[in-house]
Amino acid sequence: MTESTLLSRFYVASDDLLRKIMIGAEAIYEGLWLGLLDNRHLDEAGRLKYASWKKFSEDAYNLSGLECWEESALTRHYKKESAVLLAAAGGGREAVALARLGFNVYAFESTPGLAKACSDLIERLQLQVRVETAAPGCAPESLSSYEGIIIGWGAYMHIPGRSNRVRFLQSLRTHVEPGAPLLMSFLCRNDRTRRHTWIFNIAQLIRRTRRCQDAVDYGDALCETFDHHFTEHEIRDELSEGGFSLREYHKTPYGNAVAYAT
Repeated sequence: MTESTLLSRFYVASDDLLRKIMIGAEAIYEGLWLGLLDNRHLDEAGRLKYASWKKFSEDAYNLSGLECWEESALTRHYKKESAVLLAAAGGGREAVALARLGFNVYAFESTPGLAKACSDLIERLQLQVRVETAAPGCAPESLSSYEGIIIGWGAYMHIPGRSNRVRFLQSLRTHVEPGAPLLMSFLCRNDRTRRHTWIFNIAQLIRRTRRCQDAVDYGDALCETFDHHFTEHEIRDELSEGGFSLREYHKTPYGNAVAYAT
């Protein structure tokens, strides 16, 4: 065996080992902080992170239009020019695109800086969209009745706690009639993974030691923001408890689901 072959094999072996160590270290780190932070802290950390990311307040992103999977869901499930409730509107990307397509949009956002960016952009473009600030995982009290709901890109998975996510869906359900469509998006997982098992076990141990009342769910993660990674079964169950029936579930190009109000 030549020297170059030995070196190449050593590199491949050491690189594989290093990456496994890094994945394990990240899982330990996420589990530690998930255990130390309550749901309230996770909400606060998420808002701080999004407020620090300039991308979501910039025109380059907010005028980029809808993603292909968003356009596809709108075409198949939403009536043209219907009244749509946009939850977690961010800096305005979805709100602008929906308004330009002729939808009547009512939007709300829980990060004050993003809500202001969205409102300012809507005003500058002279679009007819109402934008409000809401508490994390909650809907404003001023909501009316709508013909469809869209939860902004990835926002649903940022709500910590299964019961809190279901409660959020239930609050939205009261503002639509049976048969109204709902579009949400999220990160997916295939049942159980080593990474999520490590995160869950570490976080659960720490929260139990702290006697924290907020439960950890398998699939919870903390990579910059709190994210719950879903299986299709979990999405179906949470939607059902929230008053919706799952109609479509897609893992690509980004996890998304369409459900109808029951």
